[in-house]
Amino acid sequence: MLSRTSRRNSLLPNVSTLISHFALYTGICVSLFAAPVFADGSLALVTRRGNLRVAIDASIGGPYLFWNAKTQFYDGFELEIIQEIANRLKIEARPINTPWAGQPESLESRQVDLIFSVREQGALTGGASKDKFAETVPYYRSSQRLLIRKDTLRLTTLRDLIGKRVGVVANSGGAAVIETYNRNRGNAIRLFSSRDLDRMVTQLRDRQLDAMLLDEPVAMWQVRNNPDLTAIGAPLLPISLVAIVNKDDESLKKAVDEALTQMRQEGTLEKILRRWNLWENQKSLKSAEVLPAISSLITMQFWG
Repeated sequence: MLSRTSRRNSLLPNVSTLISHFALYTGICVSLFAAPVFADGSLALVTRRGNLRVAIDASIGGPYLFWNAKTQFYDGFELEIIQEIANRLKIEARPINTPWAGQPESLESRQVDLIFSVREQGALTGGASKDKFAETVPYYRSSQRLLIRKDTLRLTTLRDLIGKRVGVVANSGGAAVIETYNRNRGNAIRLFSSRDLDRMVTQLRDRQLDAMLLDEPVAMWQVRNNPDLTAIGAPLLPISLVAIVNKDDESLKKAVDEALTQMRQEGTLEKILRRWNLWENQKSLKSAEVLPAISSLITMQFWG
């Protein structure tokens, strides 16, 4: 027969049992409420939906992205990269034509999942936007190139353009380069700025302009379509292009980064860029950690 003390002890929970149960309960709570890395759900959402909604702007034109009248669909090297990314994510690419200036708002309001539209590194991840958006790894390193007629091959540097009539797209990198050069050289270059690229190309062919300074892809596109023109001289103002996601969409960003990295390592990115005659200056697709000021860059390369 058990003593009174023994009976009381038998009714009390075993200390080791209590510890075990507490540890189990704690583990369950931790597993339920701790946030694992990349558990934001953005990648899972696009996977369930079956498509990647990408903000593009077809008005930017070739070879970036444009409307192909023959195929009745979008075309361009950026579209090919978008499609390859979606293929690697095992979903469909869904390009959504969105005016360039309105793309950040569309991304923030989650009307699209990704912006892939000639976005320069650092342009949307600083200032008021630094807590809103994140950049992927670069997919292309752009620059400014001189476009001239083949019968004027002597024009190869900015110094050669002194006194010449040079066309640039308004508010472009080329415009910034020439405007900065002119501020320090007393408007030495006769600058003509316009948003009508086709008109300026016609003026170049008709000798109303002596040269143009354009984004390298645009310059190469014009060479492709105008056999009497050529791109010449060293690339100016190199800058990397990136895709943009919402900052909270870490899993989607990670997946896009991995896709672009694999494309570069496997040679898929090179094949796409070669098809558009854009590979020659992509031997080392690396992002500069700190981009120098335009004026400093010009000073170092051309005024020394």
